[in-house]
Amino acid sequence: MTRVDHIIIAVADLESATENYACLLGRAPSWQGRHPSYGTANSLFLLNNTYLELLAADGEGPGAQQVQRALGDQEGALAGLVFGVEDAGAFLERARGAGLPVSDPAPGEGIDERTGRRRSWQSLFWPASSARGIFSFAIQHDEGGRLEVGAPRGEHPITAVDHVVVQTQDGVAARRFYGDQVGLRLALEREAPDWGGSFLFFRGGALTVEVIASPKSSETDRLWGIALETLDLEGTCARLRDAGVIVSELREGRKPGTRVATVKSHCLEVPTLLIQPAPHGAASPAS
Repeated sequence: MTRVDHIIIAVADLESATENYACLLGRAPSWQGRHPSYGTANSLFLLNNTYLELLAADGEGPGAQQVQRALGDQEGALAGLVFGVEDAGAFLERARGAGLPVSDPAPGEGIDERTGRRRSWQSLFWPASSARGIFSFAIQHDEGGRLEVGAPRGEHPITAVDHVVVQTQDGVAARRFYGDQVGLRLALEREAPDWGGSFLFFRGGALTVEVIASPKSSETDRLWGIALETLDLEGTCARLRDAGVIVSELREGRKPGTRVATVKSHCLEVPTLLIQPAPHGAASPAS
């Protein structure tokens, strides 16, 4: 089954963005490196179910162009979804059979500038138009490419990504792309009359891609926001406020039994929600 391997956040200033996210997540980066052939540099933050990649332009190349398009005049923007696969050949067969124009695997390599450690992988690309404008691709990590969790910075760190939100006009196209072609599991679909559309919850590993399908959305799909999970919301909010991060008051979440708060600074203009999951055994719409 396909999972969400990582989420790309394009940033204008990598050093400043890395410090902001280290503060927000409560941990040091797991990796800091460069991709000379793509014209990019990155910082990676490993969580329990995925990792966040802060990606900045660094010279010239296709990656630098992608970052600049995603940013516009912002300091940060959700820029891409990367899907993890265990068997690139099997994924190719499935995806192409479902009509996704996937490239053959392309090798990639990264070097951690702090330690000299190397990671390598195989990437499988398709046009952004296949995801109605969202940049995405699949990746198979080579053996030995596992990241390590960064050193903690204070108590009550962020533990995982609960969900990432996609906005679309076309729920049928989303079901075909995320479900039939990429291979995420459609856990739930429900109508939302108050929103004028419907919700589709796709599970990729232990992370949910929440698709909001509404005629009010823009013509092209977009990654809209991210929800970060913490086991102790009050403790996390206290840690963040002590560090100068602006956080809203705590409130009940949309999922029964959850509590949430909105991050209002240090998130680089990326809509960011903090969520404490429901107690074990409580109902969840995307379980």
